Amino acid sequence: MVGSDDSAFNGLDLATLIRQKYGKSYDVQLIKKEFMGRNLLAMNVMWKYREQRSFPLTEEEYILRLDDVANMLKCWGAVSHIRSSLAKSKERPRIGKAVSIFIDMDSTGGRANEWIYK
Repeated sequence: MVGSDDSAFNGLDLATLIRQKYGKSYDVQLIKKEFMGRNLLAMNVMWKYREQRSFPLTEEEYILRLDDVANMLKCWGAVSHIRSSLAKSKERPRIGKAVSIFIDMDSTGGRANEWIYK
């Protein structure tokens, strides 16, 4: 498994996981949503991908963006959850539809208030 040590997880590891799963270098975003009075975080695997001519980032910028996401996932203790969720997911990103992997902050250390602002 790519970078199976969660403490060493980085943007290149995340990019490799996404490429292995979907065959393309999809962009990712971290989002927050409120649902039934509860704040939720998710990592969205977006429909735009690095190999598209219209993709706005260079390879280096893409990896730097994923480094930021990977660092947040490490801080939240959510790397293993993301790995297993990507492996299990049958969904694929498509135009206008991201694949959302929800992160339960309370089960990953109960530090949601440090990361979610109203």
